[in-house]
Amino acid sequence: MPGRRLARLLLEGERARLRPHRSDDDGPAYALLAGRQEILRWLVWDGPRAVEELREYYGHWRFDAGGGSDFRLAIEERASGELAGSISVRFGGHAGTGDVGYWVGMPFQGRGLGGEALELVAHLAFRHLAADALVAWVFVGNAGSRRVLERTGFTLARSVPGRVLKQGRRVDEWHFVLLREEWRRLRSDFRPAREEIEWEEAPDPLDSPARPFPAG
Repeated sequence: MPGRRLARLLLEGERARLRPHRSDDDGPAYALLAGRQEILRWLVWDGPRAVEELREYYGHWRFDAGGGSDFRLAIEERASGELAGSISVRFGGHAGTGDVGYWVGMPFQGRGLGGEALELVAHLAFRHLAADALVAWVFVGNAGSRRVLERTGFTLARSVPGRVLKQGRRVDEWHFVLLREEWRRLRSDFRPAREEIEWEEAPDPLDSPARPFPAG
């Protein structure tokens, strides 16, 4: 039986706005990311090699996988309307559990945008997407992200030595968890300043023509 899926969303807090990424985010995101080791040193990804790489990636804001959907959302600064960063929540392969990742460009750090973006994503996940939990993986030593996560209600569950291979060396990671019950206990009064959610019927995979196996 086909279900429903998100067709459109807009979430705003006091300072941050979340919307689906689009292909024309490529230039602003490239300017904030390319060669910015202050940010890239904390990401598993080594950053974009060309602006076209971001154009392709941001051109698909929702990716439907077997276990759920992954969402790629732009973080805008409400006051200026400028792209400030990116946040994603991935449910593919993790039924009921969303894996959150984010970055905020250096010119926009220290303005509370990352924390508010996390709050908005938690609201989306727990109120609209029936999530049971959110998790986040952070390189050990990334004190800024740790503070943002803990202020949002995430709890450090464990440290995993050498979990990620980055530029030829193993990096330790912190594993943070936020359960739906804990979010409701801590932030039962949270409401976005503006919220627009639209749904559409998801296509039934049985209606799609079968793909033949390649020869050989």
